[in-house]
Amino acid sequence: MLTMVFTFWVLLIILSASWLLFLLLNNIQNIYDNGFFVLVLIIACIGFFLSMFFIYQIVIDVLLEIKKERQKEKNIKDILNYEQVVDPPSIYT
Repeated sequence: MLTMVFTFWVLLIILSASWLLFLLLNNIQNIYDNGFFVLVLIIACIGFFLSMFFIYQIVIDVLLEIKKERQKEKNIKDILNYEQVVDPPSIYT
Protein backbone atom coordinates (compact mmCIF):
# COMPACT_ATOMS: atom_id res chain seq x y z
CA MET A 1 0.00 0.00 0.00
CA LEU A 2 2.80 2.38 0.88
CA THR A 3 4.50 1.67 -2.44
CA MET A 4 1.33 2.51 -4.33
CA VAL A 5 0.86 5.78 -2.45
CA PHE A 6 4.48 6.74 -2.99
CA THR A 7 4.25 5.90 -6.69
CA PHE A 8 1.06 7.91 -7.01
CA TRP A 9 2.64 11.02 -5.50
CA VAL A 10 5.80 10.67 -7.59
CA LEU A 11 3.70 10.44 -10.74
CA LEU A 12 1.65 13.43 -9.60
CA ILE A 13 4.83 15.45 -9.11
CA ILE A 14 6.04 14.51 -12.58
CA LEU A 15 2.66 15.41 -14.05
CA SER A 16 2.41 18.75 -12.27
CA ALA A 17 6.02 19.67 -13.09
CA SER A 18 5.54 18.86 -16.77
CA TRP A 19 2.24 20.78 -16.84
CA LEU A 20 3.93 23.76 -15.21
CA LEU A 21 6.79 23.69 -17.72
CA PHE A 22 4.34 23.33 -20.61
CA LEU A 23 2.34 26.32 -19.43
CA LEU A 24 5.41 28.45 -18.95
CA LEU A 25 7.18 27.60 -22.18
CA ASN A 26 4.26 27.63 -24.60
CA ASN A 27 2.26 30.52 -23.20
CA ILE A 28 4.81 32.99 -21.93
CA GLN A 29 3.11 35.90 -23.75
CA ASN A 30 -0.25 35.08 -22.13
CA ILE A 31 1.05 35.73 -18.64
CA TYR A 32 0.73 39.47 -19.15
CA ASP A 33 -2.41 39.42 -21.30
CA ASN A 34 -4.74 36.91 -19.67
CA GLY A 35 -5.76 36.90 -16.00
CA PHE A 36 -7.20 33.40 -16.29
CA PHE A 37 -3.80 32.07 -17.29
CA VAL A 38 -2.29 33.52 -14.13
CA LEU A 39 -4.91 31.63 -12.10
CA VAL A 40 -4.07 28.38 -13.92
CA LEU A 41 -0.38 29.02 -13.31
CA ILE A 42 -0.99 29.57 -9.60
CA ILE A 43 -3.02 26.34 -9.39
CA ALA A 44 -0.21 24.47 -11.16
CA CYS A 45 2.35 25.83 -8.69
CA ILE A 46 0.16 24.92 -5.71
CA GLY A 47 -0.31 21.38 -7.07
CA PHE A 48 3.42 20.97 -7.55
CA PHE A 49 4.32 22.19 -4.08
CA LEU A 50 1.59 20.12 -2.42
CA SER A 51 2.85 17.03 -4.22
CA MET A 52 6.38 17.73 -3.05
CA PHE A 53 5.16 18.29 0.51
CA PHE A 54 3.24 15.00 0.61
CA ILE A 55 6.20 13.06 -0.80
CA TYR A 56 8.32 14.62 1.94
CA GLN A 57 5.75 13.57 4.55
CA ILE A 58 5.69 9.99 3.25
CA VAL A 59 9.49 9.76 3.35
CA ILE A 60 9.57 11.16 6.90
CA ASP A 61 6.90 8.66 8.01
CA VAL A 62 8.85 5.75 6.51
CA LEU A 63 12.06 6.90 8.18
CA LEU A 64 10.27 7.15 11.54
CA GLU A 65 8.88 3.63 11.15
CA ILE A 66 12.35 2.30 10.35
CA LYS A 67 13.75 4.09 13.38
CA LYS A 68 11.05 2.60 15.63
CA GLU A 69 11.78 -0.91 14.34
CA ARG A 70 15.50 -0.47 14.93
CA GLN A 71 14.80 0.79 18.45
CA LYS A 72 12.64 -2.29 19.15
CA GLU A 73 15.40 -4.58 17.88
CA LYS A 74 17.94 -2.78 20.06
CA ASN A 75 15.69 -3.09 23.11
CA ILE A 76 15.26 -6.83 22.54
CA LYS A 77 19.02 -7.28 22.19
CA ASP A 78 19.57 -5.31 25.41
CA ILE A 79 17.07 -7.48 27.29
CA LEU A 80 18.72 -10.68 26.03
CA ASN A 81 22.17 -9.39 26.99
CA TYR A 82 20.89 -8.41 30.44
CA GLU A 83 19.37 -11.85 30.99
CA GLN A 84 22.67 -13.50 30.04
CA VAL A 85 24.55 -11.32 32.51
CA VAL A 86 22.09 -11.93 35.34
CA ASP A 87 21.64 -15.64 34.71
CA PRO A 88 24.51 -16.94 32.57
CA PRO A 89 24.05 -20.31 30.93
CA SER A 90 25.41 -23.23 32.88
CA ILE A 91 28.37 -25.07 31.44
CA TYR A 92 27.10 -28.36 32.88
CA THR A 93 23.87 -28.64 30.90
